Parts: sequence; C-alpha cells; structure tokens
Amino acid sequence: MQKDAAGAERASLVSASETSSEQAVSKSTKTALLLKWGSLAVLMVQNSSAFVVTRYTRQGKPNELYLTSVVVLMVELIKMAICLLLLLRDARGSVRELCAELQHHLWVERRTTLLLGVPALCYAMQNNLVFVAISNLSAAAAQVLYQLKTISTAFFTVLLLRRSFRAAQWVSFLLLMAGVALVQSEDGKSSSAPTGAAPWLGVSAALTAASISGFAGVFLEKMFTSGGTSLWMRNVQLGLFAIPLQCIAIAQVDGQRVMRRGLVQGFHTSTWVVVAVQVVGALCTAVVIKFAGNVLKTFATVLALLLTCGSSMVLFDFHPTQLFFEGIGLVCVSVWLYARPGDVSDVLGSCRRKESSPRSAPLRRIPDDASEEELPPKDGQV
Repeated sequence: MQKDAAGAERASLVSASETSSEQAVSKSTKTALLLKWGSLAVLMVQNSSAFVVTRYTRQGKPNELYLTSVVVLMVELIKMAICLLLLLRDARGSVRELCAELQHHLWVERRTTLLLGVPALCYAMQNNLVFVAISNLSAAAAQVLYQLKTISTAFFTVLLLRRSFRAAQWVSFLLLMAGVALVQSEDGKSSSAPTGAAPWLGVSAALTAASISGFAGVFLEKMFTSGGTSLWMRNVQLGLFAIPLQCIAIAQVDGQRVMRRGLVQGFHTSTWVVVAVQVVGALCTAVVIKFAGNVLKTFATVLALLLTCGSSMVLFDFHPTQLFFEGIGLVCVSVWLYARPGDVSDVLGSCRRKESSPRSAPLRRIPDDASEEELPPKDGQV
C-alpha cells in the first residue's frame, strides 16, 4: 500500500510538472506571437508615418522651419538614453554591473567599437539625406526611391558577406528599378511638390541615402553575426560616434542659424512627433528582426508604402496617375519576389512536372442512343 501511495504521489507530481511546463510554453508562445505581430504592425505604421509626418512638418517658410540636423541629433540622444535604460534593466537594475558591461564592450573590445564608427558615419549621413529628399519630393516618391536600398543591400551582401541570390531575386531588382523610374517620371506632375523644391536634389539625396543604407546595414549585420553582443549595446556603441558626428554636421551646416536663433528653433509639437517616430522606428526594427524575421519585415515595408500613398492623397493633395500606380505595383511585386523566391521556384517546378508527365488518352464520348454492338467491349470480352 505504501509503495502504491508513493507511486501515485510521484505520478501526480510528474503530471503537475508537465502541466506547469505546458502552461509556461503556451505563455511564452503567446508572448512571442504578440511581439512578432505587434512589432510588425508598429513598424508598418512607423515606416509610413515617418515620411508623411516629416513631409507635413516641412511645409512653410524656410526661415521658420526646424533644423533637420538638430532633429537627427535629438533622435540619437533619446535612442542612446533608451538603450542605456534597457541595458540597466538587463543588469537587474545594478549600476555597477552596467558600468562593468560598458567598460568591457566599449574599452576592452575597443577595436570592435572603432569599427562601428563606419556604419555610424553612414547612418548620420543617411538620416540627413532622407530629410533633404522629403523636403524636395513628395512623401510617396521619396519613400519609393528610398526602396532602392534593396539593390544596394543585395550588392554589398554579395560583396561583403559572399552570399548569392536566386534568379527570381535578381528579376526583382530589375522590376524595382523600373517601378522607381515610373514613379519618378510622374512625380514632377504631382501638385504635392513643395514650392521652390529641387526634384533633382531630392532624387540625388534619396539615391545616395539608399546606397549608404545598404552598405551600413550589411556592414552592421557582419558585425552582429561575429559576436553575441546585444542589439542595445550595439546601439550604444553606434551612438558614441553618431552623436559627435552629428554635432559636427550641425556646426558646419547650420552653425550660424543656431548661433542666431538657438538649437531648437522652429520646434513645435509636430516636430517632437517626428523625433518620436524616428526613435520608435530605430528600436522597433531590432525587435522585428529578432522576433519576425526579414521576410515579414519586407512585407510590412510594402504595406507601409501603400499606406503612404493613400495618406499623401488625403493630406497633401497628391494626385497620382496611372503610371504612378503601375510603378507602385512593380515595386510591390519586386519586394515580394525578393522576399519569397522559393514560392516562384515551386510554381515553376510544378509547371515543369505537369508538362513532363505523360498525358492520358482522352475519353471517347458514347452517344445515348448507341446500340449494344457500338458499345466498347467489357473486360474479358472479345
């Protein structure tokens, strides 16, 4: 009896342990799904709102507008503060442990920190160029042109990471270029272009920003895969270079205006909304890559592109033509091909298998009034 009681007790303990483990797994799965789809939704809204809100705040007299270089600096400062708070949370609230982690990654591994100065310089240039593009183009055209970073990313991926792409992905690059050409050819006919804008300057800024973004992203990915450092620490390392570089950019480009009217001249509530949107985008991208992957991130980018076009028609009196919509369609198809080349290969392979399979002889139709002699012989009959 005692053995049976002990066995029953052990069985109940095992059952309770399995139940608790299943509940823990279910809870972690729900949390992962929430982070996955929630971060994708936030990223989609952020990608679209970043272009729309920035374009909205750049309307007005040039002397009354905020300095875009100062906005980039504010974004870097706030992002640095948030990353430090997240690292402090990972250190269980211990300031001493946080300082030890910072000393190790920033000083002991200073060679890696110095290498991060390269993408930091690229991102500082990219952020400023995006503002120049949005100030001289419509929000939709600026975002579509910026999608050329897909091609620059592919080029530097082959060059730096020694990876290869499928045929469908290379086709997607050509479709992307065609779509961008259609969008740009129709942008000059849109009434949403700001007064006194220079479209050629906006195009040059967008293309340069796309190229720099591709190189910086691949370079940063190479460094991410070479160690186990958290994304928040990498952002701190980037900020060590990005903040001083942005201060130099402010001094060179807008130094006189800052001396006359101050650092935050032209700042309004909408300006701080732009800063908040940029910060959310920088942090949300890291979460999306970790929990959702780059494929779903690409689809979120396409949805954001369509949302930007719809918002521009409402807010900026944007009148797209048929060619503009065709260009948008080509961009969407190209991004889909780039993200899902396996689907195209599966469809083509299925078509080849159907063509190569032997076809059965067609069935002969028998008239309803056919006599017994005209019917085909049954099995076993001659």
